[in-house]
Amino acid sequence: MMKIDKSLIRVSLVLLLAPFVASCDDDEAAEPHAGMVVDKTTLAINETMTINFEGTADQVAIYTGDESHNYELRSESNTGFVVNKGLFTYSYSSPGTYKVVCIASTYNELATDLRQDTCSVWVNVIDDETEIRNISCPQILYDEVFAQKLGDSDWVMKLPRKVKYNTAQPSISLSQRLKFYIDSDSTKVYVGGEAFGSTTKYDLSKTQAIKVVSDFGTERDYTLYTVQYPEFETFKINGVEGELTRDEFDYSALSYTVTLPAGTDVSSAVPEFTLTAGNETAYIGDAEQVSGASAVDFTAPVVYRLVGVSPDNAQAVAESTVTVTVNFE
Repeated sequence: MMKIDKSLIRVSLVLLLAPFVASCDDDEAAEPHAGMVVDKTTLAINETMTINFEGTADQVAIYTGDESHNYELRSESNTGFVVNKGLFTYSYSSPGTYKVVCIASTYNELATDLRQDTCSVWVNVIDDETEIRNISCPQILYDEVFAQKLGDSDWVMKLPRKVKYNTAQPSISLSQRLKFYIDSDSTKVYVGGEAFGSTTKYDLSKTQAIKVVSDFGTERDYTLYTVQYPEFETFKINGVEGELTRDEFDYSALSYTVTLPAGTDVSSAVPEFTLTAGNETAYIGDAEQVSGASAVDFTAPVVYRLVGVSPDNAQAVAESTVTVTVNFE
């Protein structure tokens, strides 16, 4: 068997690869050019900034200058964003002045020649956020009672008087904590002239004046009205009191069942009822109902519409739907 000289093989491989390596070394990367156009250099928090890359590069990265994306701190694990197809959009969640850096990179086929060019621009982010997105009463069951917006500056909180929870029916107080949903942690809220407290209970039986002050100093005034869902305090047909059932999931839905002797004519019965507050009115359809005077056909379930109105704002309304069913013994 012929003996192969391994050292000869190594020399031959080196000689074969040398021209290839040399040709790669001669393949230089193109000269990069960093250029970008920023559509705005002053913007509000959460407002979108658009950057169009206008230059020459195999790869483009943008350092936005905020936390974790500061070009000056790239050696400390701060990173940039890779730009796709020359377009990049971004929004800032905190106010400040940020240095936006664009890095244009070029490289040859085997990345043995890497070149970079940079350009930068300063952007000023202003926090003038005064918009309230929502208001809730977080202590009512699972923080599921939210206010309704009326126009640009008014809100109405609709509260149940009681809720059905398992086998209990706890009453709901008008002294409640509030929760404000605003797209800025820097915005300050004042209720009744005092700084808002997340653990403070506010008297919602009174109309509350709310002021929102942004980090930039802009102010906006709101008014919070509260209307409780109206209910029948008592409801009788032929002197028999109805049995109230609450809906576990819809605080505005109630039902009454009145059980009368068999053979009772209820085709034109005149119910007697009282409402829970003086600002409440009962309707069937659009016809107002008067206790002891309005005749109703109860041969089929009847739907009442109860309307409660804030004494301070006629647009702040809460409606309840009450279904009355007559059964016979």
